[in-house]
Amino acid sequence: MSNHAEVIAETLAGLGVNYVFGLPGGELSAFVDACRRNGLRFLLTGHETSAAMMAQVLGQITGIPGVCAATLGPGATNLVTGVANAFLDRAPLLALTAQIPQAQIQTMSHQRLDLHALFASITKRSATVGDGDTAELVRESFALAAAPLPGPVHLSLPSDVAVETFSPKKHTGKPDSPVRQESTPSSLKEIAASIAASTRPLVLVGLHTPPAAASDVRAFVNKLGAPFLVTPKAKGILSEGSPLFLGVASGMAIDGDILETIRMADVVVGIGFDPVECDKTWFSEIKIVSVCSAPMAEGDYRPIEAVGEISSLVNHLTSFIREPRPWPEDVLAERRKAITRPAGLSQDGVSPLALVEAFRAIFPRNGITTCDVGAHKMLSGQFWRTYEPGTFFMSNGLSAMGFGIPAAVAAQLAYPDRAVMTIVGDGGMLMMAHDLALIRELNLPIIIVCLADGSLSIIQVSQERRGFIPYGVNFQPPSFAAMAEAFGIRGQKATTLKDAKAAFERALEERRSMLLEVHVNRSEYYDLM
Repeated sequence: MSNHAEVIAETLAGLGVNYVFGLPGGELSAFVDACRRNGLRFLLTGHETSAAMMAQVLGQITGIPGVCAATLGPGATNLVTGVANAFLDRAPLLALTAQIPQAQIQTMSHQRLDLHALFASITKRSATVGDGDTAELVRESFALAAAPLPGPVHLSLPSDVAVETFSPKKHTGKPDSPVRQESTPSSLKEIAASIAASTRPLVLVGLHTPPAAASDVRAFVNKLGAPFLVTPKAKGILSEGSPLFLGVASGMAIDGDILETIRMADVVVGIGFDPVECDKTWFSEIKIVSVCSAPMAEGDYRPIEAVGEISSLVNHLTSFIREPRPWPEDVLAERRKAITRPAGLSQDGVSPLALVEAFRAIFPRNGITTCDVGAHKMLSGQFWRTYEPGTFFMSNGLSAMGFGIPAAVAAQLAYPDRAVMTIVGDGGMLMMAHDLALIRELNLPIIIVCLADGSLSIIQVSQERRGFIPYGVNFQPPSFAAMAEAFGIRGQKATTLKDAKAAFERALEERRSMLLEVHVNRSEYYDLM
């Protein structure tokens, strides 16, 4: 007979899971050993937040919820930021934590936390293993994590329950089956009527649009003849090389120009659009019609919406279009000009925009780019042109600093034959330096581009624009190139754009992991943010 830890591992393997990311802890030992015996590769990360972020991105890429695991107490609390990131990035995730032995939980206070209360607001559900059929609980949790809106589910595994013999029985805490609110024909017709009555519609593609729907969305846009925007987490669903592309909305660089474009439309057609990506509430102040996989209406945001499978909804809308609704060419040209910015010229450090544009010209179109959080995120999110679905990843709903490197690890595991790079700031690099050990161990040919300016630049810009003296934002960065070498990864420092391009091209050709430290001039951020 199997114990509960073995049943969890067996069930995960049967659901298609290949990796579990985490830090074990003694209380999780039975589960880790069960992973070994069931062919699940347990990848030891330097911090639990990294584990959750790696699992999140793997889940986003494969559609199978990623799995992360941590011990009780500090292991669980360290996991919280990564789980919260998956919650607001709408990513399927299963987070497993150990817990105090069930038989002693009323008596032992050492490392005891109410884990259900801890995870309640950042998961779709939190449950304890051992209250029912463990195999069924894992399967239900997977289904719930992947159902619209996708998100994390938490399971707590008491250390004594983990090694108890599992006796199949009906699970008493069965969650409600995920219910998809399918659209009615009338809602689609109302949306189609709004589009038909418009003279200047604008398409906005958001994070819930799956890569598989890209061709259907492209057909809709082409038939409508209207321009489109994408949100940061939908970059690549439609090619940003299209003449109809007018930028990335919202909260990225040149946000004022993007909002001006949005307000020029008489109706915005949201496809998979989720307001969680917006750092302002403009979406509640304009006319939006929406097709999405789950209801999005909340607070003052009350769009006309159709809910269901996005490809099907978009195809129905396409069939309703009788004639195109293009914008005047002079207006389009003006709005395209708004998203084109000349790179800064500086004798003191490399222009961040020039760097992004130079690397984009070199990097393969099907390569995977991940981006950390900071001033460089706003710049990269807007100006790193993305041409194929599923090739750009950033944290946006939570905007969690430290996301870039763990995301790149997950992407390289999912796509071992593709080029993978991550753009990070020096602050984020300090947060996630521990991931270099795993990159080295797995020999992952990830290129880490670290933009070093010795500052939390996005905060410094904010302070100065509010009239405050910069304080608590500047620091003395180490030699990141030397640090990478200490981990056994090639490190290189560049102070000119020419040197940075040469090092980047060499890393791509050699398929070796490298940390490229580039000293940038942060003054450009003041103009672009």
